[in-house]
Amino acid sequence: MTRRGPVKRWTEAEDAVLRQFYPTRTNKEMLVLLPERTKTAITLRANLFGLSKTEAHRSETHRRIFLAACEARGESPGQDPRPIGATHRKGRYTLIKIAQPDVWKPLHIHTWEQVNGPVPEGMIVAAKDGNVQNVNLDNLCLRTRAEHQLRNNHHYRGLPEEIVDILHLQNELKKEIKRKTRNEK
Repeated sequence: MTRRGPVKRWTEAEDAVLRQFYPTRTNKEMLVLLPERTKTAITLRANLFGLSKTEAHRSETHRRIFLAACEARGESPGQDPRPIGATHRKGRYTLIKIAQPDVWKPLHIHTWEQVNGPVPEGMIVAAKDGNVQNVNLDNLCLRTRAEHQLRNNHHYRGLPEEIVDILHLQNELKKEIKRKTRNEK
């Protein structure tokens, strides 16, 4: 077990410096202003007072880090946008850039629209096997949101497509019967 030295109490002057400068200064600058305190001690004390960095300070800090990274790579920021047709992953979807400045669309929807035109209102493009990374046209189909939810229901997973179709039709019949009986009353 290691022993720490005696704990040095915070003075009123140190607290005043912390309250005045912490929200707008970097941690390195705070270490210079409070030379006898560690970074951890400064951040814990600021947290005790409810102090945090301002949004403007955070934004400027992130901007400086971004510019330094661009400079290290030998690039100028914002001058080399991704070309149309470029792809990247976002969650389980692959997005494709379809226009400048930054217009992205899920690849499976884009693939469907290239062959079949725009997706009709109230419909979604779904993958039959559930894998939206598989953008083969044989794997893509149009579904209503209700049908899509039904097909992804955990009770129906693993059932053959034909059985799910029958269950879907059965649900549609039940809904229609309910509508008719309600209208008769």
